[in-house]
Amino acid sequence: MQEEQIVFPTEPHVAEVNARTMILFGKEKCGKTTALTKLENCLIIDTEEGTRLIDALALKVPEDRGPVGKMTWLKRVGEKLIEDGKKYDYIALDTLSEVNDWAEWSGTFRYMNSIQGKSFNRIKDSKGLPIKGGEYLDPTSDDYQSVHSLPDGNGYKWSREEVIRVFELFKKAANKCVIFVCHIEDKFLALADAKELVVPTQLALTGKLREMLPRKVDVIGYVYNEKGEIKVNFTSSEQKTGGTRAKHLIGYNGELDWTKVFI
Repeated sequence: MQEEQIVFPTEPHVAEVNARTMILFGKEKCGKTTALTKLENCLIIDTEEGTRLIDALALKVPEDRGPVGKMTWLKRVGEKLIEDGKKYDYIALDTLSEVNDWAEWSGTFRYMNSIQGKSFNRIKDSKGLPIKGGEYLDPTSDDYQSVHSLPDGNGYKWSREEVIRVFELFKKAANKCVIFVCHIEDKFLALADAKELVVPTQLALTGKLREMLPRKVDVIGYVYNEKGEIKVNFTSSEQKTGGTRAKHLIGYNGELDWTKVFI
């Protein structure tokens, strides 16, 4: 086997200016999808029918499929975008929160087909025990379980891996930048008097994904609507996820103007 040649740099590389990966998150109906339609040559992968009443360059998820089928379709879309040579400058996955929900069941199905899951969601024998490698239970059955039901939270990695696979795939699919859109949910902060402060600015993702995915992108922006104007905040605080590696967006909190986001 030929030894791999590693060449170490002798000079600093020239930094890129614009983000290649971005998370935009905000409340429902705050204008995230509308803003994306204003970004030139941006393909929106619409998972929630968010573009139905908006003129948009959009690809909609087939409505006649369940979560596992939708996840399979989405992975194929990502592969096809790469195979076709990155036709779009920007791609927006709208929303990653919806994909996160599909992942619970596609992760369940993948676990059922693993060595560890040969008895999971299987029909039972005369003694009431699941038959290892037997027929699958009907997903509508009361006995059908999510992989999240596994002891000690061990099942969450199966759904988490599904989301990360989609995330890593789509990172390679755009010519300039991939934008992952998320909803928000309540974040509970402990106060000194043993009370809790509820702040609705946490990414609507499951468990460790809330921390893992923000570390993998260049820019995170909180989208909000102020008196009918769509704005974005790229700053971070204890109450709100945010931040940027793109120098021109440091401290930016204002109009969501794509000519300022991508310069």
